[in-house]
Amino acid sequence: MFFAFLKKIFIFLFSILQSIFIIFIYFFSGFKSKKKNLWCFGSLAGKEFRGNTKYLFKYLEKNHKEIEIFWIAKSRSLNLKLRKKGINSIYAYDLEGFKKISSASLFFCTHGFVDLVLALTRKAKIIMLGHMTCTIKNNSKKILMEKKNFLNKIYEFIKTSYFYIRKINYGVYSSNFSKENLITEDKWFPENKLILGLPKSDYLLSIKNSSKKNDFSIKKSIENEKIILFLPTRRNDKFFHIFNYGFTEKKIEEFAKTNNCKFFISLHPTNVNNNIPNFTSNKIHMINFDGNSIDNALISADLLITDYGSIFADYLIFDKPMIFTKFDHLKYTDDNGLKIDYESLPGPKVNDWNELLFQISELLYNKDSFIKDREKWKSDLYKFNDGKNCERIVNHFKELQKI
Repeated sequence: MFFAFLKKIFIFLFSILQSIFIIFIYFFSGFKSKKKNLWCFGSLAGKEFRGNTKYLFKYLEKNHKEIEIFWIAKSRSLNLKLRKKGINSIYAYDLEGFKKISSASLFFCTHGFVDLVLALTRKAKIIMLGHMTCTIKNNSKKILMEKKNFLNKIYEFIKTSYFYIRKINYGVYSSNFSKENLITEDKWFPENKLILGLPKSDYLLSIKNSSKKNDFSIKKSIENEKIILFLPTRRNDKFFHIFNYGFTEKKIEEFAKTNNCKFFISLHPTNVNNNIPNFTSNKIHMINFDGNSIDNALISADLLITDYGSIFADYLIFDKPMIFTKFDHLKYTDDNGLKIDYESLPGPKVNDWNELLFQISELLYNKDSFIKDREKWKSDLYKFNDGKNCERIVNHFKELQKI
């Protein structure tokens, strides 16, 4: 307890010094001239090459040589890894990186300021492509902060106080419904909202319509075997685990054998409780998916299970059934809040594994009664289904930059 308190004090003091330093550098970065055809990309706090920014980056790389693009890596190992793959990456925290970043006129991100080097963005434009099409749970930091006590509010504010030095200029959304779902009152969120479609949707449509195998495919061990993909959202509750609520390995294995299916389960990598049982059954597979392999795994799945994950919106593109688990619904919604009516989601909602297994059997082998619901949600969430979202985004910002 004492060491945890000291850690908080250290982070608090460090955050104050960090904010002062960032504001100082931010002011002077505005005097560096910006190149209108130099565009910068980042994702997941500079830790990975993934998501909407990745797909837009690859589109530009292939189709627009007149635009100079580079990727921000916040670790030397990622920078080296990307460069070996031929990706124009720069390390964020050396002199060359500083020069390059401070010269860029446009910054594309998925998770906000943490993807970039905020101190070097004055007089540049920041575009949020986001990392989800629709959120089930509350996505506002302001609302979550309201539940904290006064001291914790001050602590959290100081930790991210440098976020208030500027706003994100543009947010890109897949539809008006999506825009209304994702916007928040957080001060740094996008000023201008553009409905142009998302780059990842282009990719998901391409693998849906392609006969070629993608980089990741789940192998079926027997003919006509059904693949069940379970992707629960991130959890901060150390006492929660999906393998409670009536789960037994024997029960699942017997169900899988009877119903000719196989379960692939990936827990969120940042869960507080990430204890994984050691299953012996070849019908239950624990997989550590990253963001890229999840995108590719969706096409292989015959049915998706999630709880409060935004992944359901991606899976709508494939016109396949989905189930929503509400194992700890009251506690989860009290802690996090919801942005939509949970009961309106386009699939059955289940309270435990017995109900889950029943609904899997119903959807796959009896009657899928949620087809029209999925079609309605898909229509609401995706204004464009032509695979030209990247093209629309690039054309918009080329015109803005007068390129």
